[in-house]
Amino acid sequence: MALVRSRHALREPDQGTAYTGPVTEYVKGSTPDGEMQAMREAFARATAAIYAWPNAAEAWQDVERLTKLAGELRGETADFRAYLAAYLADYHGLTQQELAAFMGVTPTRAGQIIKRGREKGNPVTEPATLPEQPHVALAIITSDQGVLVAKRKDGIPPWTFLGGDIEPGESSGDAMRRRVQAEAGLPVTSVHFIGRRIHPKTSRVMVYGHVEVGPGEPQLGDPEDLDEVRWVSIDETRTLMPDMYGPVRVYLDELNRTA
Repeated sequence: MALVRSRHALREPDQGTAYTGPVTEYVKGSTPDGEMQAMREAFARATAAIYAWPNAAEAWQDVERLTKLAGELRGETADFRAYLAAYLADYHGLTQQELAAFMGVTPTRAGQIIKRGREKGNPVTEPATLPEQPHVALAIITSDQGVLVAKRKDGIPPWTFLGGDIEPGESSGDAMRRRVQAEAGLPVTSVHFIGRRIHPKTSRVMVYGHVEVGPGEPQLGDPEDLDEVRWVSIDETRTLMPDMYGPVRVYLDELNRTA
């Protein structure tokens, strides 16, 4: 099955969900437990700094600010809980009964929480002090054997295209060439831009390109992050990568039709 490039203009379909609002960028390697531990440590350091502050009036102002911040976080956490419940119901297909069991509430109450989450959207306020994460370049590699994909160790997501962070001053094409060589040991012969988006789950800027490679079999070159790299059919990607960016899905479907 020879896969050839298409020059058609592509547009991501409207997903019709409420999950397109601002989301803080996901930092690769971070975990909920680790970030919550960092919050606890930051709270302890803040209280120590307040306790040691030499000016009594300023110390009291700071503890009042800390109290206000804790209240804001409590409110945002409750709203985020509802937002997550709606997301799990709509995106992962969990039923009200399943979510009710998670939350320890009745199915009726779970339905009310889901409804509130859909209406309010993501409540989290991102501090403007957070550093920006690098953009990510992903290589859509096709050949007579299908599409080259990789299985991630961290499962975020379970299956992905080859690629990685774009380094400062590096083009997306050069990043794809570098990462494909590093992850699969294959030389890149050409790169053609497909599209760009802000990822709906991680808020990272993602750049997608159709990549052609030279002869040879892919070899796992990044065992720290990946479990395997292998060729799969375009139809298999529907199961392995159900969240695929719309224009990439359309692009692959067009390749499949013209093969």
